[in-house]
Amino acid sequence: MPKIIQLSLLSILLFTACEEKLKPVVTINPKLKRPISCMKLNQINMEKEVLDTFNNLYDFNETCDLILSVSYKKDIVCNSTQNVNMKNMGKFPKSYLKLSLRKGLEIEYTYYIDLYKNVDKEDMKEGFARLKEDLIKGEFNHPITKPHSQ
Repeated sequence: MPKIIQLSLLSILLFTACEEKLKPVVTINPKLKRPISCMKLNQINMEKEVLDTFNNLYDFNETCDLILSVSYKKDIVCNSTQNVNMKNMGKFPKSYLKLSLRKGLEIEYTYYIDLYKNVDKEDMKEGFARLKEDLIKGEFNHPITKPHSQ
């Protein structure tokens, strides 16, 4: 095989390995009655673009007891020397997305994912689709779902 093809294949493998997608960590309170009938969106400190994204995905109810909070961070930089190997190999997350559903002080559901790129609208849609699958549509046996630990 010519050298140029070998180098091309090697570079493709290296770049696609860095884009490997991590699996989300999902926790569900076993006491939560599903399917849920409503959610309220916590809009405190939420950017307009994020607010618009979620309002386009679901008809939130301002009087609902279940409150969905969205948190994320972009451009994560870790200065810890303990993570030097991960950072050098390109496997250190660049951002995260977390969806938390609460009733009062009780956490009913969380969806958390680390991302190797900055979180974007599509990641938010994907996370919310998973939440809907787990809590609204009635498909409650997703293989990655873990029971909520108390």
